[in-house]
Amino acid sequence: MITPLLPLVALLLTSLAIVLLRQPAIAWGLADIPGGRKQHDGIIPLTGGLSVFIGFLLVQPLLSVSVGELLPLYVGLVALVACGVVDDARDMRSTVKLGIQLAVAALMVLWGGRELVYLGSFPLVGEVSLGWLAVPVSIVAVAGLINAINMMDGVDGLAGGSALSVLAWLALVAALQSQLTLLAVIVTLGAALVGFLLFNLRHPWRSRASVFMGDAGSMALGFAIAWFVVELSQSERAVVSPVAYAWVLALPVMDTLSLMVRRIRKGRSPFSADRDHLHHIILRAGFTPGQTTLILILLVVALGGVGVVFSLAGVPDLLLLLGLTGLIAVHGLFVQRAWVTSKALRRLHGATLRQGAVRAPAQMMRLRRHTRVGSGRRRVALVGLYLMAFSLGLDGRLAMLGAALAVAAAVLAFPVFWRDVLKLKLFWVSAALCLYLLLRAWSGGELDEPLWWRLMAITGLVSLPLAWWLAQCRLHWNWLVATLLLGGGVAFMLGAEWASLERGLLGNPWVWGQPAEIGFMAAVGLMLLMGVLLVGLQRLGTGWRPKAQLLLAVLLAVPGVLMLMGTGYTTAWVAAGSGALMYVLATPVLGRHQGDRLGRLGLTALLGVLALGVISHDWLLPDSATLVQRLVEPLQALGLMINGEWEQAHALHPGVVERVMLCRQAWDAFQQQWLLGSGRLALEQLERPLASYGGYYSLLANIAAATGLLGIVGFAAVALLPLKALLWANLRRHWHAVWGLGLMSASVTVLVLCLLSMPLRFSGPTGVIVLLAAAMQVAVFQRQWVKG
Repeated sequence: MITPLLPLVALLLTSLAIVLLRQPAIAWGLADIPGGRKQHDGIIPLTGGLSVFIGFLLVQPLLSVSVGELLPLYVGLVALVACGVVDDARDMRSTVKLGIQLAVAALMVLWGGRELVYLGSFPLVGEVSLGWLAVPVSIVAVAGLINAINMMDGVDGLAGGSALSVLAWLALVAALQSQLTLLAVIVTLGAALVGFLLFNLRHPWRSRASVFMGDAGSMALGFAIAWFVVELSQSERAVVSPVAYAWVLALPVMDTLSLMVRRIRKGRSPFSADRDHLHHIILRAGFTPGQTTLILILLVVALGGVGVVFSLAGVPDLLLLLGLTGLIAVHGLFVQRAWVTSKALRRLHGATLRQGAVRAPAQMMRLRRHTRVGSGRRRVALVGLYLMAFSLGLDGRLAMLGAALAVAAAVLAFPVFWRDVLKLKLFWVSAALCLYLLLRAWSGGELDEPLWWRLMAITGLVSLPLAWWLAQCRLHWNWLVATLLLGGGVAFMLGAEWASLERGLLGNPWVWGQPAEIGFMAAVGLMLLMGVLLVGLQRLGTGWRPKAQLLLAVLLAVPGVLMLMGTGYTTAWVAAGSGALMYVLATPVLGRHQGDRLGRLGLTALLGVLALGVISHDWLLPDSATLVQRLVEPLQALGLMINGEWEQAHALHPGVVERVMLCRQAWDAFQQQWLLGSGRLALEQLERPLASYGGYYSLLANIAAATGLLGIVGFAAVALLPLKALLWANLRRHWHAVWGLGLMSASVTVLVLCLLSMPLRFSGPTGVIVLLAAAMQVAVFQRQWVKG
């Protein structure tokens, strides 16, 4: 077992060893001297890795761990540390190092009995095992991972921080699998690494590293991680798929493999040194060593989270493998076109982390690319915006926290924010509407009803501060849309019942998640993807970006359509169709240039999406009515109701009849108090067919019944004022047409959903409405700034 004291002992022993070995290391030549590829300042000892394993190994006898069981691990670590010390001091030949690495890997497999056998379960083939290939594949894989961690040791704190991130995920899995002995070993190694990072990682109290890890530490770390991964993934109590561990190790392995392939293509040794690593590309883009390390460590943490969390959520191995394949392809494009990606990273750096950059006044003319307030408040706002965008479908509390951060940062930006916002007619209309809703909720005795507070959230007071920041952070728009789509995909992966989906129970809408919420998010997401798709099609042949946009849109649109159709939520289908129709109708008006027009390729893309929807409906829901029937039956039911045949209409399509009845009740409530409304969102008297409904099941019906004509006029003004500014921004060519078209089509989709359903029941759709409102309100601020 392990106590909190032992990791602390490992940390202290490592720190003490680093201090004590400093002078002897320089005397022995075990130090890094600047020159050539090595651009650090001063002579730096290479004893960090040696110190880590001194602290780690000295603690092992204190653990209740069988030494015989882990003896091959300890022997391998000692051998690699010794090999690394010699290499750090005398530069050992790469072939000799590789031979030692293979020997240690063979020791782990043949003596330690740790080998990769089971690789996962996949459709059609079932469980995949290596059989007789297990031994050679395991040896090569272990040696490869040793080199992968070794090659990451190029920036202060990168190798140690990345390894610590990997160990954190492995410790979590070990705890879930109740492998407490292995957990104790992993935690003590992680604590020893923390002791090293105190001297190696750049932080506010340390401007540069005072010790390097060296090959002694990086190779031994790679071997230890390989041991832990094999033991965890091949355990009988395994709760995580072996494919998930590939995600945990994805970044160092991908970077190493791509680098070796590029070196071999150039006719060089795959083990030769150069400055073509991923961290070198990021450094050349202008990021500091500390920023580069932080970015890559966070990337390791995020990728590990994808593998572990998705596997725990039951996501099939096939999807994890396909996602990993896509990740490898993206990484390959990124590093192969380093001259292009460096430009994009340089722009991102200028928009986020560059300090003291001079901003020309001309940049404020149309949209402020940079804020005119302190960098601290700006960063808080950006964190809030990204957190809100990512967590809308995951956790409403996190989305609220993100929105609160951005709003608070704007409110504290005195007097700049207040000078801008108080000039807007929209602000005063939104404030009056919010106050009116508050009074109506209080008078109706429903102040504790969450729906009232969500109605207040969409009045504009929450979205205006978000819009103010968006208007000043133009370079983040694409990234925020990507974050929104990514967060929606993660929410679906975690919310779907994968066990049922794998059994082929695709016709049950509930296996996809909450149908109404998933349908809303998928419909709005498809509208955004459609804009990306059409822009990519229209600009093909003008560079690499249109191809990337097209590929991204197709990759995301296919699962988006499958999700939308799988929910069986006809309302969302109608809303998505309405949004697509708006895109088609608005394109000739807003797109004055040939490149902005819909064109034949755009129409072909729309027809392709429609065909995909039809095909996926018949595939996902083979036992239900056809798509045409599902769309026509509501119209038939309406016709029967017009003729007074209510019972026949209810038998044909109960949902339509019940919604019409709800709308009638809302109309009755509106007529009774048409000016101020009833102040109540719930039905007071329920007829028999409506027993399962708690409200009017339509957001617009609720607004009419509860707030009356004043509420309707207020919400109409809050919607039309940004729409007017949006049209102005597009017609005056201040925006690219795709932004206006995308926002208008998504807004029409939301409007139809609000007419036919109650999206505010869910926190995710509520947040999407707020974010869409903020995106449209950007044009309001822009128009005000242009007018001066």
